[in-house]
Amino acid sequence: MIRQLRAEQIKARRRRVWAVTAALGLLLCLWGAFNYRHADVSDLAQGYSGLFYQLPLFNTILLPLGLAVIASRLCDWEIKGNTLKLLCTLQKKERLYDCKLLMGFKHLFLIACMETTGILAAGARFHFTEKLKIRLLALHFMTLLAAGAFVYLLQQTLSLLWENQLAPLVVGLIGSFAGLFSLYFPKEISRLVPWSYFCQFTPILMDWNRETRQQRFYPTEFPTALFLGFLAATVGVYIIGKLLFVRKED
Repeated sequence: MIRQLRAEQIKARRRRVWAVTAALGLLLCLWGAFNYRHADVSDLAQGYSGLFYQLPLFNTILLPLGLAVIASRLCDWEIKGNTLKLLCTLQKKERLYDCKLLMGFKHLFLIACMETTGILAAGARFHFTEKLKIRLLALHFMTLLAAGAFVYLLQQTLSLLWENQLAPLVVGLIGSFAGLFSLYFPKEISRLVPWSYFCQFTPILMDWNRETRQQRFYPTEFPTALFLGFLAATVGVYIIGKLLFVRKED
């Protein structure tokens, strides 16, 4: 397994996947900090809460397409080179699927780390007066990984099954719009859209006062049952995706 992971690392060296990961993480951090350039006292008093509310929205917009690009870059080496059949005579398809999955999860983990570091950096840079709650920071990190893992699993499976890598990228683009617009529908409907789960687990909600034109962020109870069900669905997508890839004709 370690040898196969090293092989995947070598194949990914010239795919510029690191550039995509770095660009995504940097863009999310800058986008999150952009709103605090001219923040007033009330904004700084709820600065961390504002980020915990806004960043899941940014993730919903950027990460579906970004993860689709990462999955495509990691998988199209064998697809474009038509070497999948030859490669699968040297290693099991199950191992190939898992190795590429671990490579993708590594990039997802780095994006989550960059975003979490960006939250801390924004608090220090703009001098948030709100006290940072480690529990909310940990929940944000955990739910970002969980939602991202589901989306990446879906995108990797599509990239390995389809010869034309444009199709998975289109799915990722559609997912960005679907995840965002589904949030305007009732929860019973929006929860059917997998790309919306970057926001489904957000620990912060917002109340907008039309008269004073001020926004107030407040914590909400974490949906533990929904989160556990989502993890179970992620495992199901993993099993189905690997099974489809193993049965695919090379």
